[in-house]
Amino acid sequence: MREAFKKIPEPLQRQIIYRLLTGAAILIVSAVFLMNSMDMLSVMACVAIMGFCIISAFLLFRKAVIGDYVVISGACLSVALTAVRRRTKMITLHTEDDHILQVMIKQRLKKIRAGSQVTLYVAANVPVYEKGDGHILHSYLALESN
Repeated sequence: MREAFKKIPEPLQRQIIYRLLTGAAILIVSAVFLMNSMDMLSVMACVAIMGFCIISAFLLFRKAVIGDYVVISGACLSVALTAVRRRTKMITLHTEDDHILQVMIKQRLKKIRAGSQVTLYVAANVPVYEKGDGHILHSYLALESN
């Protein structure tokens, strides 16, 4: 299993580790809740969230090992920011096979600039919607920018 994990691309490895660490942190929080207040409702909620994180990490690991993802690379044409906090909301990519792809960002990204090279790891069954002369992608597994 360790060899299979090493064969997975590094951005997907980071996502798997992040999900496992989140599950472990929530396990610690649930132990603190249990020791301090004996509130079983809070403990059960934490255990449910921990289970979700661990199952999510396992499913991502399985998807990465069997190769059920697509790698999309391209140059970032533009970056759309939110109005108030100026966080990245959407990026527009010009892919290597001459398509325009708008990607809705689901995490905080600070280093993506127009002209930078971006690699997306997308599940094979994710829908891609057409909009005008390009496409829109609402979900991805991992994102790497150079």
